[in-house]
Amino acid sequence: MPAIRLSDVAADAGVSLATASRVLNGSSRVPGKDVAEKVKASAAKLGYVPNAQAQALARSRSGLIGLVVHDIADPYFAAIARAVQQQIFASDSQVLLTQTDRDHETEVRALRSLIAQQVDALVLVGSHRYGGDADAAISTLLEGFSRNGGTVVGLGQSLGVGRTIVPDNAEAAEELATSLVVEGHRRFAVVEGIAGIPSAGDRTGGFVRGLTRAGIEPELTLRAELTRSGGHDAAARVADHLAAAPSPSSAPSDPLPLCLFAPADVMALGALGELRRRGLDVPGQVAVAGFGGVPDGADVAPTLSTIALPLDDMARTAVDWVLARGDAGQEAPAAAEVHVSGEVLLRESTQLTAAS
Repeated sequence: MPAIRLSDVAADAGVSLATASRVLNGSSRVPGKDVAEKVKASAAKLGYVPNAQAQALARSRSGLIGLVVHDIADPYFAAIARAVQQQIFASDSQVLLTQTDRDHETEVRALRSLIAQQVDALVLVGSHRYGGDADAAISTLLEGFSRNGGTVVGLGQSLGVGRTIVPDNAEAAEELATSLVVEGHRRFAVVEGIAGIPSAGDRTGGFVRGLTRAGIEPELTLRAELTRSGGHDAAARVADHLAAAPSPSSAPSDPLPLCLFAPADVMALGALGELRRRGLDVPGQVAVAGFGGVPDGADVAPTLSTIALPLDDMARTAVDWVLARGDAGQEAPAAAEVHVSGEVLLRESTQLTAAS
């Protein structure tokens, strides 16, 4: 059976080939409403799908948005990707999604591929700091894309080009630490030293600063990957630390739990699972707090204490910039930043019992 062509649609609708093309390929020179509806009805009846390249030529844009995340399995990135996807789709554009696993070579290849497919915009989610040639290659690609009329948006860290939404990580983490101290916590384990991820360093630094201002030093500091498996490793370290503590006969009765701060919810959720597998009571023996505010945190048992970032609002702002809906459609200034704050949510995972 021969393929349906644009000329077939034009003939069925009783219009010229040029008119059918203007209607279906998104040209600014659109005929009257009645003619346009007749052409669309013929296309639907015949099962004709417009050629994407022809549409791009007619509109001077591809309708494709490149979305780059570190790890789609991480609920933080999944929540943002879903929100971006929903809003972009509502605008009759499409999202091309790729993940980098925080590998700079993968990120460079992904950016090259998306730019080669003539995306209208690039949205990069998450922070990174590779340094040297890696950053130079990424910066060169983004700067060239921007010079050629592409829109660049970052969520998490300034890219040096385009616009960026930056969470106030350090301030929010400090507020979380202060809130936990006010609740009565005095023993803390902190995940730090996560190389190459500035946001994690900011969160840990802010959390420790909040403890310092309360006159408290972390009882345990440890290193782990900013992943679910990293949360497993952190929980294992906490369990080993508690096992090596003084015996109950020499320890105070009803001691306070050790509160683990993981600078990402995905890590905190992984820690909760591993602590449960090891038979440790949360929050009776170990309390856990994360950062991000992913929806999964409200569904686990115990529910996760965290800093809730406005993920939907962040995605909405990014899409507004991509589609030039914000600022009355005016071109955004170079390297503009918008800072967002998080909200402290103290839930069951850090709740102190009456005995504590």
